[in-house]
Amino acid sequence: MDSSLEVRYNDLSRLLEADDYVGERLRPRVTSSFYLHLFDLREAVGLFETSEKIRILDYGCGGSPYRALFPKSEYIRADFTPCKGLDFLLPADSSIPAPDGSFDMVLSTQVLEHVPEPTGYITECFRVLRPGGFLILTTHGLFEDHGCPYDFQRWTADGLRLLLERAGFRIKEAKKLTCGPRALCFFINQGIWALRAPRSSLFGFATWCLRGLWRFNPSWLNRCANKYFKKYSIVDATAPNNTTYIGLLMHAERPSA
Repeated sequence: MDSSLEVRYNDLSRLLEADDYVGERLRPRVTSSFYLHLFDLREAVGLFETSEKIRILDYGCGGSPYRALFPKSEYIRADFTPCKGLDFLLPADSSIPAPDGSFDMVLSTQVLEHVPEPTGYITECFRVLRPGGFLILTTHGLFEDHGCPYDFQRWTADGLRLLLERAGFRIKEAKKLTCGPRALCFFINQGIWALRAPRSSLFGFATWCLRGLWRFNPSWLNRCANKYFKKYSIVDATAPNNTTYIGLLMHAERPSA
């Protein structure tokens, strides 16, 4: 590996394992500009929380922020970055050094957008699952470019469904996360600091006032979104009119026959 890239991966590992990073995903802070989507993502993954003794592969685990949701599982961690306590440090082709049908569940949270060959990654998910096993996969719909260390693609609900079905998966549930007006609130939180114009203009004065409000109470818009737009947190992907969404969740099964 190139030495500069190795340094970059090591820095990334420290970020992904940091207590603040992991804690923010398991218990999002309402004052965070990422709160709405992190909250919805945590709620969506939490739908699959279980105390059953199953064998799970966290495929692209980072700091494994959702591991606590599966307290009695045999939890196998795999990543491209050299995080502490990995069971598998993955090669460039994403292949997993495990036999076919090794796992009851594959968990992939916010990984697919960083994979250069997503078809190969999904094929590996299918291969290592036992027949009847299932994949819980989340990834981005509309979200800012964020290299980790690279960022390659975004997905629509139909595009992600097609990718999984072509690999042999049967889709059990497809969800859109942080939709419609809730997505708009998320975008406002993300973009408010970029709205700068001469204060002598009406627009510039208005945005200056808005930034002042954010400094004074950075959580108010998130609280309003929770009060008025909570029903847009997790929405069935087949429901009409939810064409703007920050993330996606797919619950897919490897058929038994």
